[in-house]
Amino acid sequence: MANPGSRSGRAESSGASPRPRRPPLASGPVVTDRDRAILHWVGKHGVVTRDQIATHFFTRTNGDVGIWAAYRRVRILVQLGLLQEDRTFWRQANVIRITTRGARFAGVEMRPAKLVLADLEHTLAVVDLLEQILAKLPANTTLLTEREIRAGRRRDLRRGDSTPTGRMPDAELQAKGKRIAVELDITPKRSSVYEDILLSYMQQRYHEVWWYVRPRVVPRLKQIVADNRADDFVTVRAWEP
Repeated sequence: MANPGSRSGRAESSGASPRPRRPPLASGPVVTDRDRAILHWVGKHGVVTRDQIATHFFTRTNGDVGIWAAYRRVRILVQLGLLQEDRTFWRQANVIRITTRGARFAGVEMRPAKLVLADLEHTLAVVDLLEQILAKLPANTTLLTEREIRAGRRRDLRRGDSTPTGRMPDAELQAKGKRIAVELDITPKRSSVYEDILLSYMQQRYHEVWWYVRPRVVPRLKQIVADNRADDFVTVRAWEP
């Protein structure tokens, strides 16, 4: 006879229904609404730093950033297996990514991002740039990151939509009824490469393209845009880290 006081928790009957999946925290630290928002935000961007999380979620009304409070929450989420922390380069900040468990828990419909060290500087720069842009736009602005755009295009292909989609922007903003592509180039390119990128955008259905480059590249890129008569919808802007 089974011991009614047993702690095994196993169903004695083969016909017993499976238990519903519990959240990661049956006891111990509680996952807050802000934690869920952090998980979703990290999953949206793919790879971020602890300081970027702190700036986005722990900036106080007086402008100060609760760095240590942010670090504590990130550490808890890592310990719970919802986030993971990776080392990068010597004397460079570690980076944070969502885990498969964290994505499932937060309802992020994308796989955890891969860590590509060759792309890391650009990846983190895009996060900073988007934070700066969004701070100046209406609160109801919609942001799609490159990860979200790529996932959406894959879904379209699975539905049988094989229409060419052209250049993959670093992000897409939807504000005031406009679709705006955001492009960030942190390293100078040959003029022919810039022209190829521009022609690709001219074939797409964006109302505007905001193109950020190093200050010394701005005059050359503006001339390329003007020569192709695209300065009515492409805006070249200086970017500095």
